[in-house]
Amino acid sequence: MKPGTGNRERGMATAAWPALPRPLCAVLLLPLLAACGNGALGDAQRQAIATLGKQLPAPYRDGLIIDAVHRHGDDLVFVIRSPDATVAAAKARPDVFAALRHDEADAIAELCTNTALAPVYAAGGGVRRRFIDANGAQFFEVALKASNCRSP
Repeated sequence: MKPGTGNRERGMATAAWPALPRPLCAVLLLPLLAACGNGALGDAQRQAIATLGKQLPAPYRDGLIIDAVHRHGDDLVFVIRSPDATVAAAKARPDVFAALRHDEADAIAELCTNTALAPVYAAGGGVRRRFIDANGAQFFEVALKASNCRSP
């Protein structure tokens, strides 16, 4: 095409795309839109992160620190750091860390009553607590599904 004329130059081939009917376009786009995820869940997660993130970092218990909260799929993940212990030390004392993991598996249920997380649960999301060492290596993780929380 010559600039500004809208006319095609002689001998230039053009590609013609067939016009697709609107219903066909909608059918083709639906799977793409579904892949974008649950909008209500994403909104609830962002709101919870904004609310909870204002309070972080914060002490957790037994010298642990809640460093951050972020989205990971359908879950919010609280990153809880041990400023002193390392994964190597945990391997030397597996009984202590097994007891901590068991205790945390029970303790995570307390998050069912956190009002900032209620919209996340209502939209089908869950929560995880990820325990990391001073170097960022993961000790373990515990999870709470929305179905584990009783509706009020």
